[in-house]
Amino acid sequence: MQLVDLDSRYKLSESKDYEVKVAFLRRAISCGCKTYYSEVEKTLKEVGRIKYLRPLYAALVKGSGNEDGKVFAKTLFSEARECYHPIAQGVVEAIFSKHL
Repeated sequence: MQLVDLDSRYKLSESKDYEVKVAFLRRAISCGCKTYYSEVEKTLKEVGRIKYLRPLYAALVKGSGNEDGKVFAKTLFSEARECYHPIAQGVVEAIFSKHL
């Protein structure tokens, strides 16, 4: 897969720049590449900014055939919810109510 090749060359999933990392992880999710779910989990548990939460949670729950992503997103949110600001919690809950 080209995504894995890109990551092995440029280490995008390990980037310290969340702009780069979240963009890459969002692309991996949308391509159905579950290889990066552990990195998605780590990122969603260590960052609380809506700017980074929204695209990752949205990518996980969008699409009718993405039941694994939806379950994964709900599980992650239940584990990380208390670490998020109340406004961020509301944004993620709104994503869930729209797509689940």
